[in-house]
Amino acid sequence: MLDLHIQGPIGGIPVAVFGYRDVMLWLRSLTRKGAAPKTVHNLHGLLSAAMKTAEMLGYISSNPCRGIQLPPIEHAEDSIMFLTHAEFNHVLDVMDEHYKPFICFLVMTGTRFGEATALTVSDLDLISRPATARINKAWRRDDQSKYYLGPAKTGAGKRTIGLNPALADRLAPLAASRAGHELLFTTPDGSRIAEKPFWEHYWRPAIQSAQENGLSKSPRIHDLRHTHASWLIQDGAISMFTISRRLGHASTRTTEEIYGHLMPQALQDGADATERSVHDVLVSAKSGPQEEKDHGE
Repeated sequence: MLDLHIQGPIGGIPVAVFGYRDVMLWLRSLTRKGAAPKTVHNLHGLLSAAMKTAEMLGYISSNPCRGIQLPPIEHAEDSIMFLTHAEFNHVLDVMDEHYKPFICFLVMTGTRFGEATALTVSDLDLISRPATARINKAWRRDDQSKYYLGPAKTGAGKRTIGLNPALADRLAPLAASRAGHELLFTTPDGSRIAEKPFWEHYWRPAIQSAQENGLSKSPRIHDLRHTHASWLIQDGAISMFTISRRLGHASTRTTEEIYGHLMPQALQDGADATERSVHDVLVSAKSGPQEEKDHGE
């Protein structure tokens, strides 16, 4: 965070003259460059913590980050987008041929971008029934901003995912005659797929082309993970616990908070419970005056 967003734009300003206006202009520049509201909040929090320490040590008289108005953070459900099968096919049809197996893997497994791009050939078992993919690592950045393969995001992130036959057939040519340590998904020149270049050179152009062909949405890459979850939930055949494990969530509570509104049975149960409650109220209201009359007699 320091290297990418703080050191360059404001790192050279002496702390004694660093003020409210500097913070405000810096945060505005982050927003103009496309930083998400959550990122802006995180960066402001980091800088504010440093300035609070400077204030405690007597280097400055007050924290210049105090009182800054930050952009609102959207609720998770407001930013999530789901694609229908037809809408995903719009994107798949215009995606660069080299990356079609990759985006199929994302939408058919619900894995995170950093998990999918970290898969090696040895993580696949296409012979077993069902075929499986072992998720046990993801790309991380060190203090020099260099990428390396590290452990999965959480303990729950280590999991084995069953692959449907259509996806296994797409992956078979990628794994054939390749060493187990090699990355399964790579760029055309064989290197790691980085999210920003992929988004800029392949994902965004594909979305624009799909929109010209009738797609009305503007999904992010991460929305393929949400789409996978929505397909499973709307199918209604597996439990929320199983979906949670497949997504690598630490608990079903996380899954329910994000996707609970999609559960058809939960929606129906809620409607049915309300109907029973309303029915009891109406019956009670209807019978009440008669009971009073009988009591008076």
